[in-house]
Amino acid sequence: MAEFVQRTTAPETDNRYYYADNPFYQSGYGLPNCTCYAFGRFWELTGGTMPTLSWGNAEEWYGKADGYSRGKTPKLGAVICWRKGVAGVGSDGAGHVAIVEQVNEDG
Repeated sequence: MAEFVQRTTAPETDNRYYYADNPFYQSGYGLPNCTCYAFGRFWELTGGTMPTLSWGNAEEWYGKADGYSRGKTPKLGAVICWRKGVAGVGSDGAGHVAIVEQVNEDG
């Protein structure tokens, strides 16, 4: 990743990472859906080819075998995942994903 620049505004509708080329947007789960945003932001940060992140609910992202490293220490540009209830049980929530935009001194 090049020098990290924190995003503090919504992406423009002509930004392909969030709209035209984003698989979540294409399937009807566009912004402000967290998976669409996290997928687009991660791709925007990494550039190049489309990421191999999950195309499923947020709670499915952490367990996907996608080649990305996992950990519990926050890092700029990393995907952060939350699971709600029991993984794979959509009736109790689908989890949440986001991108780490800032890491405070206390972690």
